[in-house]
Parts: sequence; C-alpha cells; structure tokens
Amino acid sequence: MRVFCEILASLVGYEFDDLDWQAVEVGLVDTDDEREERWYGCPLIGAVVSLDLKPARAVGGTEVSVKVYGAADDALRAQVELACDVAASYDISRA
Repeated sequence: MRVFCEILASLVGYEFDDLDWQAVEVGLVDTDDEREERWYGCPLIGAVVSLDLKPARAVGGTEVSVKVYGAADDALRAQVELACDVAASYDISRA
C-alpha cells in the first residue's frame, strides 16, 4: 500500500513521506470497505493537481480497496488506472 501511495503522490508532484505513511497506517485500522463512512481520506496535494485517495480494508481480510478522486486530465486518469491495475495484481504481506 505504501508504494501505491508513493506512486500516486509522484504523479501529482507530492512528496509522500514517513509521516504520511504513518497517517495512512493508523487511518486504515478502523476502515471498512463495505461502509462508505468508514473509508480513510488521504489528500495528495500536488503543485498543479490534487488527488484524494480513499483506502479501506476488507473486514476479516487482507485486501485494501481504494477510490481516487480529483480533477484529472486524460493522461493522469490513465496513469492512476494503471497504478490501480498493477497494485491489484500483487498480494503483499508482511515478512
């Protein structure tokens, strides 16, 4: 999830650092992907465009669902979709 956040941040020119990651880690703890009000909001405020990343964990599972909002042009939209597709193809667990 951290790499995914870093990729999205990079796309908009936002420096995603350790403090951002700590906020996402803590924010994900009480999320529930089946309840919209329990998704975590993570703003990625770039120089020109900003994205609002909303991740949520599957209750009882290890999967994380994500939604990405923002005023993106076609190129950025395609890059975000590619990042989502690539991330969805990996099963990442703690060592």
